[in-house]
Amino acid sequence: MIVFQQRYPVAFTIAACLVCGSAVAQSAIEHHVWQDKRKFEPYSRTAKSITGAIRLSGNPDFATPGSKMTMTFGNGKKVGLTSVGASWRQWDETDDKKATAEAFKLSRDPGHLRNGNTLCGDPQSDPAQYVVFLERSTFGDSTRLLGMAVFGSKEVPHDINSQSLCGTFSYSTD
Repeated sequence: MIVFQQRYPVAFTIAACLVCGSAVAQSAIEHHVWQDKRKFEPYSRTAKSITGAIRLSGNPDFATPGSKMTMTFGNGKKVGLTSVGASWRQWDETDDKKATAEAFKLSRDPGHLRNGNTLCGDPQSDPAQYVVFLERSTFGDSTRLLGMAVFGSKEVPHDINSQSLCGTFSYSTD
């Protein structure tokens, strides 16, 4: 090796820099569709009948506890969301694969939405407490969807099997 360094110092230096650079290089910063400021049209029947389209205000700070955004439902009701972090666990009720998801604490239950429906039942006695966003795909093709799981427990949900799951919703990302 020393002979190689003496005969080819530039080549050795370049090779060493490439090896070190790849060892320290980070993967691209994680970015998910729910971080974008945009409108999501309902895809699932539950989303069509309960929430309608949703609009997210955007949040560039993925998985940063305390970061905030706003969700506006199809009937114009708004609710604040505060991130409590992200995790890699089973979040899709129809698939046991793990997915990255971010959980948000609701500032309040939005109350009655479309057709008199609510996210979790009675907003006074059984309010929605958390929403969890994840990216999922449709059955049979690779169409990407925004998934939203709503929980009524006072505890931060751990995965899709956490206590007080109220409902799951899917939205188009097109």
